[in-house]
Amino acid sequence: MEDKGIKLSPSSLNLFVECPRCFWLKHNKGIGRPDSIFPSLPGGMDRVLKVYFDEYRGTESLPPIVEGRLTGKLMNPLPKTLTFVDDDLRAILSGKLDDALDFGDGTYAPVDHKTRGSAPKEDILWMYQLQMDAYDFLMDKNKFPTKNEAYLVYYHPTPGKLHENFPFEVTIKPVKTNPEHAYKVFSDAVHLLRSDEMPVPAKTCSFCAWARTMNNLDD
Repeated sequence: MEDKGIKLSPSSLNLFVECPRCFWLKHNKGIGRPDSIFPSLPGGMDRVLKVYFDEYRGTESLPPIVEGRLTGKLMNPLPKTLTFVDDDLRAILSGKLDDALDFGDGTYAPVDHKTRGSAPKEDILWMYQLQMDAYDFLMDKNKFPTKNEAYLVYYHPTPGKLHENFPFEVTIKPVKTNPEHAYKVFSDAVHLLRSDEMPVPAKTCSFCAWARTMNNLDD
């Protein structure tokens, strides 16, 4: 393959949908959005959850925190990275799973952990939907067929006696996935990056609005 220079991830696809200009500038000009303070709690939770879930990997039992609410067993081994090389697009899509279920019938389902400050709403956020669409697509391309369903596992605090360990509640939401949609977004994103013309900013992009305001300031 002559050029595999374009490498994208599910999170970069979210940026493309959120604001094509920010996406184009980051990948074509190396101009990313300003860094902001990122809370350390989600990262700490992810590390604890990984150790906890790994204790049950290779067994027939799911971790008690999700037992009876999910089916199957934990995928073993869990692939570190799922990669899809598109020779026609001359591009790569890759991502790392939080976890995955093995249903025992030759099918699997991606699982993603989400730490929140409150219980999730009924509707799935569009960026989570696209993320799970992309993971479903990647699993299928890596010979881990799915049932077009993924699971979001939310961890959020609840009222309780804080001196008896900090109370967290677990909410699990199934997500009906659309891997074809993920591929279309991937393809559209690659074609945009190969364009020399910088796209217009998204109307809802606060970063582009801030940059526009700064450029219009008087000296």
